[in-house]
Amino acid sequence: MKNSFRKIGFLLLGGSLLTACDDTFLEKVPQQEIAAGNFWTTESDVEMALAGCYARLKGSFLTWSRSYFDAAVDNGWAQHQTPIRLMQSGTLDPVNSGSANSLYTACYQGIATANVFLANFKKAPMADAAAKRYEAEARFLRAFFYFELAQRWGGVVIYKQVPVNIDDLKIARSSAEEVYQFIQEDLAFATENLPDIAYQSGHAVKTSALALQARIALFKGEWDKVITNTEAIIKSSHYALSADLKSPFVKGAGQLTSPEIIFSVKYLETRDGRQSNDGGQEVEFFRWGGLTPTRDLIDEYDPADLRLSEWYYYAPDKTTFTRKDGFKFQTEFTATNYGLIKFLDANDPSRFIPSERDIITGHDVVLFRLADVYLMYAEAQVEKGGGTTADANAISYVNAIRKRAGLTPITSLTRTAIRKERRKELAFEGLRYFDVVRWKIGKEINGKLIHSNINLKWDDKFYVWPFSQSEMDINRALVQNSGY
Repeated sequence: MKNSFRKIGFLLLGGSLLTACDDTFLEKVPQQEIAAGNFWTTESDVEMALAGCYARLKGSFLTWSRSYFDAAVDNGWAQHQTPIRLMQSGTLDPVNSGSANSLYTACYQGIATANVFLANFKKAPMADAAAKRYEAEARFLRAFFYFELAQRWGGVVIYKQVPVNIDDLKIARSSAEEVYQFIQEDLAFATENLPDIAYQSGHAVKTSALALQARIALFKGEWDKVITNTEAIIKSSHYALSADLKSPFVKGAGQLTSPEIIFSVKYLETRDGRQSNDGGQEVEFFRWGGLTPTRDLIDEYDPADLRLSEWYYYAPDKTTFTRKDGFKFQTEFTATNYGLIKFLDANDPSRFIPSERDIITGHDVVLFRLADVYLMYAEAQVEKGGGTTADANAISYVNAIRKRAGLTPITSLTRTAIRKERRKELAFEGLRYFDVVRWKIGKEINGKLIHSNINLKWDDKFYVWPFSQSEMDINRALVQNSGY
């Protein structure tokens, strides 16, 4: 499907949109391929193009590799990601911003593709209801990409339509509030027109849009909006916590039927998915030890917490994972003595043999799930209560998560407790960095031991990221964020 979509031959122009696009999009379409003038004639064309919009979710640091941003703060160590290690060591500037710029580029690729879709899809004949659903899906995706930008850079350049020429792209950025307003316009349409069904197929549904709205409101501290949107998801009765800790993340453990997932990025299951762009967590995080938990994170868990054994392992020699059946698997190197297996059913011997080329990989990457929704609701109630809450639902939701982890129930909920629950439950799902940002706790994590004798160095300017120097050179109308 991805290769078919490339045959459309859209010309995406200028700035990040130009530099972000891979060469296939910029080549003239060969005569034997599908020409743009012959496209958008059937609903099948529209569905193919929409699949191309979803494919943009697999851009750099948007799906499985977003876990690395936990290692830009206090959750992990990124052995194989120098740009992430630079962030952790206090270096994030317009020149040394490789991973940040990669994500920036990937988001604008997604926005450009969504804009091309929205400008053309109505050329094909289709029922009005179908047209609204297609538009809602594309606008949900565009909103997702813009929020990925806004929570990192604040105000960014807004492109609402496909640019006519290169000069249309070299424009000043909008304010953060203008970006959020544009996002909300897209999400209002998406919420109204996406189907009100349980998520399963890979296509966004109404609750997917509600979850994104809740996450945005959480980031902005709009507690009533968080409560409204999370309550709507919970009351829809489309979802339930998975009974176990593996099935939301691992296909072999039941991911495809997990009742917890509200939106995910779909991947094909294959061997050595990292090399074929269908996965990567299992090989990179487990076999190669590319992302390892810190002792500081591990110490957050109660010794009885089932998440410790289901999501992590301890390797005294930094290279050996011992499976539950006693089999010893040699990993490359776990720099912190702890390994990450949250996204791999490492204790299932049918999943792999001792070679990274034989690990069965390709699990879907979950972007929104019910446990996160529960924790968002609970945090909003805590903050509305000034740092504590006796809200029965908030306590019940947190206890449901704790029960699954084998822990005793709580009877009250404080700011400290909910923040700790978020860190433990959502570790390596790409949210920790932005919890640090919105809680403004950089000074609290500054100086934490990451591994060996390396300590975290946080600078308060990191609450907002710099535009890369290359981007500033391309778009002279772009003004750099303060402190850079």
